[in-house]
Parts: sequence; structure tokens; C-alpha cells
Amino acid sequence: MTERSISTQLVSRPQVEGWPLAALAALMLGSIVLAAVGQWQKRQQPELPVLAVLETRSLVFLDGPGGDVLIRDADSGEQLPPITGEAGFARGVLRSLAQARLRAGGGAAQPFVLNRQADDRLILADPVTGRQIDLATFGPTNVAVFQSLLEVRTSSPSGEPR
Repeated sequence: MTERSISTQLVSRPQVEGWPLAALAALMLGSIVLAAVGQWQKRQQPELPVLAVLETRSLVFLDGPGGDVLIRDADSGEQLPPITGEAGFARGVLRSLAQARLRAGGGAAQPFVLNRQADDRLILADPVTGRQIDLATFGPTNVAVFQSLLEVRTSSPSGEPR
């Protein structure tokens, strides 16, 4: 063998012809069809019912000393008890919403909205980005952190609602 024929054999590429080519084409076509069917089914699903909001509160969350989360009622200006200690869930939710808000061009001064719906679920919403987080999906102990923010307003030292 000559040197030229050896180098040509080493550089040559395998050719895909016949049934392997047909199988690849069928796989690609099947993927496109499945994606189209999935999108069609997504559009056919009924919209979720809109539930009445029983209670709402606009809240501003700010970073505090030592990793605490300072909370202020946006309407009254009332300073609420901060989120301290092992409330990593609350910090994670708020960090996620704050990062999405910054990407959308919003700032920390604009309030988030905490809603209690008719089915007793708590929804934390960001009016700037339109994102909503159903806090009930994270379990009752994690919901309690946000639940307390609604209860602070509904009771006063004398026990009467404000």
C-alpha cells in the first residue's frame, strides 16, 4: 500500500444510507409530531377557576442585619416582626422573586402582595413580574412563616381586629 491510500482511509467518514437514514428521519419527524400534539393538548386544557381573595396585604421585604429579612406593610408603613433564624424557605422564595423582579427592571421598594384565597391557600404575588407562588405547595411549616404576616394585622393587643 502506498502512503497516500492509507491516509485517505483514515480520514474517510462513514456514510449513513438506507434504513439507518430512514430511522433517523422517522425519529426526528416523530419528535416534531409529539411536540405539536403536546402544545395542542396544552391549549385544550380548561383554565383554572379564579377563587375569591379573602385577605390581602402589600408587603415590602428588605435585607436586614445578620441575614434577617425586614418586613414593612406597604400601606400603613407598620414595621412587622422580621424573619429570623432558620427560615431558609422564606428567604429562598423571596430571593427568587426579587431576582426575577430585578431582571424585569423593578426595584426593592415596590411591594409584594400576600393573598389568602377562599380555599385557604396563601399566594405570594409580584405585581411587577406577574409571578405568583402558591405557598401551600411547600408544606404547613413553611406556610406558617407567611401566615403569621396576615395574623399580625388582624389582631391587636386588646384582641380586637383592627
